Amino acid sequence: MTGESPYEKKKQPKKIEVLLDSLLHKLSGSTSQDITEILENWELIIGGPLSKLSSPTHIKNQILYIQVVDSGVAREVEWRKAETLKAANENTSKAKLQDMKIIIKQ
Repeated sequence: MTGESPYEKKKQPKKIEVLLDSLLHKLSGSTSQDITEILENWELIIGGPLSKLSSPTHIKNQILYIQVVDSGVAREVEWRKAETLKAANENTSKAKLQDMKIIIKQ
């Protein structure tokens, strides 16, 4: 026998990042790259003062979820919804966000 047997062939393991991206995309319709880009540009997207009082948590079905410290900040973020979505879409390569939901940190 000159060919390799199936037992001799070794499959190369997939990188964990690739597996996580694949799983995240199946579950939420986004990738870790999308939320990473938003996290890296959060101050630019939402503005300096609000960036310290809020943080993006995840993206699901083209909806950006944002956690805020209290209801006052939630109102301010809601008022800036259109400009925040526009800035987020401009600062990510693939995510095309349609909406955002605000969660008040408990």
